Amino acid sequence: MTIRVYWQLDVAEDAARSEPGARQSGLFRDVRPSTLNRYDYYAQVAQAAAQTAFDGLFVPHRPQSDDSNIVVAAIAREAPRLSLIPEFPASAGSAVYAAKQAVSFQRQTHERLGWAIADAGEAAERARDGDHVPEEQVHARVEEFLTVARGVHAERPFSFAGAHFEVEGGGFHEPLNRVAFPKVFLQGESEEALALSARAADVHLFAAAPLSRLGGLAGTLDGLALREGRSIELGLVQPVLAREDAGDARRDAARAGLPDTAIAGSYAEVAERLAESAASGFRHFVLAAPSSLEEAYRIGQHVLPRFRALTERVAATA
Repeated sequence: MTIRVYWQLDVAEDAARSEPGARQSGLFRDVRPSTLNRYDYYAQVAQAAAQTAFDGLFVPHRPQSDDSNIVVAAIAREAPRLSLIPEFPASAGSAVYAAKQAVSFQRQTHERLGWAIADAGEAAERARDGDHVPEEQVHARVEEFLTVARGVHAERPFSFAGAHFEVEGGGFHEPLNRVAFPKVFLQGESEEALALSARAADVHLFAAAPLSRLGGLAGTLDGLALREGRSIELGLVQPVLAREDAGDARRDAARAGLPDTAIAGSYAEVAERLAESAASGFRHFVLAAPSSLEEAYRIGQHVLPRFRALTERVAATA
């Protein structure tokens, strides 16, 4: 079974840990001069993920922080092997222009781009960003956004008239239409979100939760996808914190304010818990931790090899 593991680069991370000269504990101390900026920090995280054999980086959408698409474009050359998955809302603008940006990115990076469509958020929050689409139309807009973006990429001429997007006689000429469209990651647990993924997602990312709950949601999604004649890969956004000693890990997790759904423990314990999720059918793992540069090295060096060994053992005996 193919397992893909992504490290989360959170652009809203505490700036004190990201700015040059900030003191770091544990594996290293940040000694960058003041001439370097936050984007140099993003590049460091990308390099850490690449050096420790992660498959990619996931950059969540944060309305009050750097734009995820700009971040992945800026760091693409720093980690030429990694898949890069920016999360952004479908309200970001023209679906046609988003598709053009995506295929341009694909051409420059040997098709390493993924698309994660962000949860729309509360109406009041969306209104502050100029998004006034009614709540009951949010999922329909995402579906139209993807329909148009995929449509102009796949055929010419392409026409579509919907409630939120409209294009007439569009479509890309060569060479833009010769690269793969980004793999689409959708999220959410509501009936509407699962039904949307069944129709439009390549991967559905669930928030961390007990496997008993995730199993029920995954079963619902599988049933909906089957009706659509599709198969959706399952993913998990999982906070983690690992140390050589399990007690140290749990103390650090408590100090960091990690949620109850976080996996905190020894390197072996965290790997085993992740392997349990893989055995339940999850194939994409977005791993997240505070102080992401330092933890990327720690998780990548000590947990990821154990996790991969466990999943390969299961696959060999299946």
